[in-house]
Amino acid sequence: MPLKNKLLVEVIWIVAVVAILSWAAVSNAAYLTSDQNYISNPVSSDPVGTVINVTGYQWAWAFQYPNGTITTDKLVLKANTTYTLVVNSKDVIHDFYIPAFGVQSYAVPGHPNQVTIEPMKAGTYIFECVEYCGELHYEMRGTVVVT
Repeated sequence: MPLKNKLLVEVIWIVAVVAILSWAAVSNAAYLTSDQNYISNPVSSDPVGTVINVTGYQWAWAFQYPNGTITTDKLVLKANTTYTLVVNSKDVIHDFYIPAFGVQSYAVPGHPNQVTIEPMKAGTYIFECVEYCGELHYEMRGTVVVT
């Protein structure tokens, strides 16, 4: 292949890679600025809606509701209601993830994070820990029941 053709192929590859990376950067920036409530942040701002304390520990999740009720591995929510989940850990780093809601928040001992959600549709959904936290990590899953 002549040198001119090799140069043209290299330029095409560079332009293609720059275009793909630019698209990814713009898409991520748009997502991050679209709605800050769905992004986990340190607890410092005012919570929105009903506050539920979420505590991860080896190897389960505990949910404490405003009335003092505590459930394990089952989060109960009402549709069309706004909740702020304050996520913390008793022991090691965990990662609370609800795929159906697009919500993920690290649970770090002594450093609570918060994320705001508003489930729109009744149903039963799964959540799980997606940060390896020890030998029984696979047991850190449960259900979100939206009524």
